[in-house]
Amino acid sequence: MTADSRKIKILAIGPLPTPGHAIGGSRTLFAETLRQLELRGFDPDIINTSRPRSGLPPWRMHLAGLAVLARVMWGVLKRVPRSQLVFLNMSSHSAIGVASAIWLTCKIARRPLVLRLFGGMLPEIYQGSGPVARWLADRAILRCPIVYMETHYLLRAFGNPGNFRWLPNTRDIATPAPARRKEVRRLVFAAQLWMDKGLAEALEACRALPEGCHLNVFGPVMPDTDLSLFEGHPKATYGGVPEPGEMPRILREHDLLLFPSYRMHETYPGIIIEASQCGVPVIAAKWGDVSEIVHHERDGLLVEPRSTADLQAAIKRLLDDPTLYRRLCEGARERGETFRSGPWYDKVARDLRDLCGQ
Repeated sequence: MTADSRKIKILAIGPLPTPGHAIGGSRTLFAETLRQLELRGFDPDIINTSRPRSGLPPWRMHLAGLAVLARVMWGVLKRVPRSQLVFLNMSSHSAIGVASAIWLTCKIARRPLVLRLFGGMLPEIYQGSGPVARWLADRAILRCPIVYMETHYLLRAFGNPGNFRWLPNTRDIATPAPARRKEVRRLVFAAQLWMDKGLAEALEACRALPEGCHLNVFGPVMPDTDLSLFEGHPKATYGGVPEPGEMPRILREHDLLLFPSYRMHETYPGIIIEASQCGVPVIAAKWGDVSEIVHHERDGLLVEPRSTADLQAAIKRLLDDPTLYRRLCEGARERGETFRSGPWYDKVARDLRDLCGQ
């Protein structure tokens, strides 16, 4: 794709990967958004909303958050007048207060504000907020010319108004045609290693894997991770934190992804999309919005959350039924193409250009 010769200056606000932070979905996605917009002729002026470190005491994390907020708002005040449009990418956790302040700045400067929300908590936050916060949301952020939502659940929760658009998590994994997978031998679990990502359940379910099968676990160790679960495990190995860009290779070397997460408000996990684009099916928990991207028995299997027995039974089913497994591989590859970045960011680029034209 060739970039348009007419550069459009946008103020892009969002979290970027930062040293000291475990790589997370919102940071990866914002970095990919910037790359895709630059390819399409946009000139982003970036305000990074990531905190400098993680793992600090709560009071220092709170101060760091206030410092980031002050820096972001000062940057917005100075740089909005130099931009044609403001593109705010943020978690729904803090959307109402922060986005409303940025909306007011844009309104005064007569610059359109486009909002993209990560995560799926906005409906619950909105319902649990006081009347002032809901008033702000109704008259500010929910009336932005364009509000991009990650999931269909979010669209339905607010009645799918005309300014809301579906913009899912996307990936663009290069997938040279591999040899056709015939059976399950190498399983992989890849995520931030919070215990409610289903780590204990995955390890327990894999204890009885047959000879020749093995589970490899990758991801940053989080504060509640219990690595003692690996001690003496006959069928699982912790492989550490992959280098940036290594996950596609790791996925292509495995036959099946385990993602039994029951972490609050899972939306569209990037690792599932990446695995699908590599032709690797997933066994995932029926939790959050995961069932919007994993179709049971078509491109993966869905199991009950927190159920080691269900997870173990699903693994055994694929071990015993190579025909079903091969069908899921084909379905996963087809499903993964739905979330290729290119077509989605073509639409975003058209939206932003139209908005600037107005």
